[in-house]
Amino acid sequence: MRTWAIIAVTALQLAVLGYMAGEREWVLACGRVVWLRTAPVDPRDAMRGDYVRLEYDASRVPLKLCRGALADKKLRAKLASDARVYATLRENEEGLAEVTSLSDQPPSGGLFIRGRLDGTYSHTFGADARVRFGIEAFFVQQGKGRKMERFREPRGIQVPFEMEVAVSPGGMAVIKGYLLSTLGISTTVKTDTPSAANRWQSGPPQSAKIQLWNAGTNDLAIVNLHGTRSLALTPASDWNENPWRWVNADEPQPRPTAADVIVLKPDQCHTFRVDFKDPAWAVIDSKETNAVPHSLAEALPRGFVRFRLEYRPPDRAACAGLPNADLIWHGRLPSRAITSYGVD
Repeated sequence: MRTWAIIAVTALQLAVLGYMAGEREWVLACGRVVWLRTAPVDPRDAMRGDYVRLEYDASRVPLKLCRGALADKKLRAKLASDARVYATLRENEEGLAEVTSLSDQPPSGGLFIRGRLDGTYSHTFGADARVRFGIEAFFVQQGKGRKMERFREPRGIQVPFEMEVAVSPGGMAVIKGYLLSTLGISTTVKTDTPSAANRWQSGPPQSAKIQLWNAGTNDLAIVNLHGTRSLALTPASDWNENPWRWVNADEPQPRPTAADVIVLKPDQCHTFRVDFKDPAWAVIDSKETNAVPHSLAEALPRGFVRFRLEYRPPDRAACAGLPNADLIWHGRLPSRAITSYGVD
């Protein structure tokens, strides 16, 4: 009897594995193909072979896009950290899929991808919801994992990946392939000089140098709007909610001109310099009544808060008619997180 029980359990396990493998193959063959932008966050794990760990733009969903129980603070507090969620997607003008809403209930139709709330952090919710979709590990041929990492960060350059993903009608996602983005970013932050009392610890960041690199093999154009308005200051909330908001967050960008378009040859870069003492980069505490602006150098030491400088070129419609408009890279490209001690 015991032998038959072992055989039955083994057969059931094999059947489940076979079903899962078959389902994945069906999604790869018949699923709708979308492209998701991401950047690798970890190198290879020798115990599992060559792979790259991925974090998607869609992995962090702003609370303003949450629906159902996720939109209610009391209700989402009752959800399990591994609760099933559904992200509705829309393809933008670049052909990349973006999240338009996240809910604990499946949508009635349309393009969506299912995932689970990420319970690996003590604060799943900060200013956004953390989600994993089961496509966070991309296995590659032996020896190529490190090569992909080197492509991502030569000279400190971060180059996003664009992952080709097949999605089933029920929201199951399976990776099919990838492309390396043609635009990369590097971040250098200058901190205050150490004080006499603590010469081993530097003061808060005073300025930043953001460099955009042509990581492709063809000419590429970027847009440098007057006053460095092609960059935006955004809160980065990995663990805690960041109450600080950039004073110019809601200001529209100026219309681009021909002089703003800069063509980069392969491996060339353009540098943006940001002075955090400049009032244009001030921040306010959204939790304060009658809040007054503070420089970023003042705000960063007040609790564990982080910011990113994000490259945001004007959209295609705004760039239409400009010289080399067909070469302009469109999308959003965030820097490394800027913290009270530099970048991480």
